[in-house]
Amino acid sequence: MPDELDDGTEIKLDQALLDFMRRFDAGEIENREGFLNEYPEIAAQLRTLLDAADLIESMAGPTLAELGTSSSAGDPKDKLPSPEQDSASPAPNEVTLAPKKSGFQRNDRAVSISPDESTLPPPRNQSEFSLTSLANSSNTQSILPYRFGDYILEQVLGRGGMGVVYRAVQVQLERPVAIKMIRSGCLASEDEVNRFHTEARSAASLTHPNIVTVYQCGEYDGHHYFSMDYIPGTDLAKRLASGPMSPKDAVRYVRDVARAIDYAHKQGVVHRDLKPANVLIDEADQVVVTDFGLAKQMGSDKGLTATGATLGTPSYMSPEQAAGKSEEQGASTDVYAIGAILYALLTGKPPFQADSVLQTIMQVIHRPAPKVRQSHPNVHSDLDTIVTKCLEKLPSRRYATAGDLADDLERFYQGIPITAQPPSIFRRCKHWLANVPLVAALTGTRNIEPTRSQRIAQNLLIGAMFAIALVWFAGGQTMEYLRNSNMPRNISIASGAPGGMYFEIAGKLANRLRESSGREPHVIATNGSLDNLTQLVGNKVQLALMQESSVQPDQVSVVAPLFFEAVHILVTQESGIMHISDFAGKTVMMGAHGSGTYQTSTRLLKHFDITPDNINLIASDWTHRDLLHKADVVIAVTKVGHQGVSELLKDSKYRLLSIDNAESLALQEPMFRFFEMPHTAYGEATQNAITTLRTTALLVARKDASARLVDETLRAIYSGAPAADELIGLELAANWQGLPYHETARKFFAKSVRTP
Repeated sequence: MPDELDDGTEIKLDQALLDFMRRFDAGEIENREGFLNEYPEIAAQLRTLLDAADLIESMAGPTLAELGTSSSAGDPKDKLPSPEQDSASPAPNEVTLAPKKSGFQRNDRAVSISPDESTLPPPRNQSEFSLTSLANSSNTQSILPYRFGDYILEQVLGRGGMGVVYRAVQVQLERPVAIKMIRSGCLASEDEVNRFHTEARSAASLTHPNIVTVYQCGEYDGHHYFSMDYIPGTDLAKRLASGPMSPKDAVRYVRDVARAIDYAHKQGVVHRDLKPANVLIDEADQVVVTDFGLAKQMGSDKGLTATGATLGTPSYMSPEQAAGKSEEQGASTDVYAIGAILYALLTGKPPFQADSVLQTIMQVIHRPAPKVRQSHPNVHSDLDTIVTKCLEKLPSRRYATAGDLADDLERFYQGIPITAQPPSIFRRCKHWLANVPLVAALTGTRNIEPTRSQRIAQNLLIGAMFAIALVWFAGGQTMEYLRNSNMPRNISIASGAPGGMYFEIAGKLANRLRESSGREPHVIATNGSLDNLTQLVGNKVQLALMQESSVQPDQVSVVAPLFFEAVHILVTQESGIMHISDFAGKTVMMGAHGSGTYQTSTRLLKHFDITPDNINLIASDWTHRDLLHKADVVIAVTKVGHQGVSELLKDSKYRLLSIDNAESLALQEPMFRFFEMPHTAYGEATQNAITTLRTTALLVARKDASARLVDETLRAIYSGAPAADELIGLELAANWQGLPYHETARKFFAKSVRTP
């Protein structure tokens, strides 16, 4: 065999050797060649390994090949007696562990045995026999008893993937004990030896009536061993063979196991291999926890992972164990296993048990634990809640300590309400949905053996998705057509303050829509352009008038430009103001907050470094005459020739002020356009032309407004006589650049321009 093997090959060899030993025990190996043929990719390395074992065995007794292929129960090699140690033989290389507080033996289990060594088989040459052969032989009746140092091995109590346990008698102390030793004997790897001694040290550090007592640990004739208390009786695995037990007995057993494990945790030891076979029941019907082969010290990474041992009991593993997350394995790992044991005692089977080890592990990791009451409805709901809390996937959701679990079990045992609460309906639904195959695929959750109802749910979900896709692809255009072809039942138009120009124009538009569409539009009085925008976005109105400065292209679309509004700056004669820069410290009326006038005025004054902070602001519309006498400056954004402006100019208190650099400002602000107001605009009130700016009043709608509403509105606007209303003409609107038109409006104008 090569000196170095890659990790994959080494793992395969380990698994193959374990398979050989397991099937050899069961008498399933008829010949070695047949077994090797089952592993063609590693047959050469496996043959070399078995030949090496034969070479070692040949020095002391029958070979693996002979034991594995012998079909004669009377083969003398199967009946070799054990050697007898004479008084001159060297003592075994052993370490006596510190005695526990209760002494080396339990008084209630002590048995005085003084074996007569003369009754043992006569001595044989040591080379004729080895303990490795004994540990792996299925025929031990003619070999035992066997002298092993200060112990007489009397009976094989059990074999596992790594170890073998004998019932024995310690000669000098005349007491029955159990001896555990490594099954592979001299062939044991360093990892096996370390794991073996970890078990001995972990158990020996614990003194508890429900934890097995370890007496002695050492090595004899190349075989590592430790002796422990012999527990006559049975174990929970054997009790489970006859089916579920009564809830009262199950709770009592598991409560005592939890107490023992809580004690171990407080001593810093995590068991990590709790299962029914490792819970013994003595003749007094008391539980004793044994087999600390996978124990781990809390707060350290010195715990050992046994490949063969852990894979042998996946049904009782916690999800973090099954996933190989050793850093997450702590007290909650044992709490999970205790819950799995309780589940098994109540139902007769573990919570997860699939056809293969891999399937079981995947269920442990991904599938929610089944409810006890699903298979046994007569079990009390409190017990179901306790088990469910233990078997939570997340360690943080389990009982915080094994002692807390024991306390809840004691409460149930005494008929007192427990502290655990069942999972919420939301969490149960979440777990159920997560196991629907399609949901699992979409969310990245591993899906294991969905139930029939979950498969039905998946089919319904697929059908619904197909229907949605069909509507999306085949019916999308139809839905869009239906939406666009519908005229809103109620049409509301946001305008402005009653009596203002916006309110007046909105009324005329409503009349035209009434005539053309048959609907009954309503004009809504508002506080200005920003209020109109809010109502439109909030779907409280379908159309709105607002100044260009207030339009938000990401929220609304333009239906049509309605009319121009000039910026009128009126200053009192006595103010002495000659330029906008003279406004600092003056009282300026620039429109109500939220109005288009206020927005336009703010943008304009900003270019002259005038802000609301360095003027005395009157935030009110210029039409409020009761405040006019306080103002040095009045800014009115309205149509040229407005009657109200004309009246202000006639009393000779006010004069119009030109805007310096108006042409330059128009280039900087897209909403502004240079405008030279003719001196005849207000008759004799203006003797010279006024250079100013103008902006546009727009009719807007929501971006998702129906095509029919926009089209009907445009037809109503341009079917009359725009010039009479001083509205912007169709041709100018069609050639307007930069406005965020609604798609239907864009098509309407494009078609109107092409039509002769």
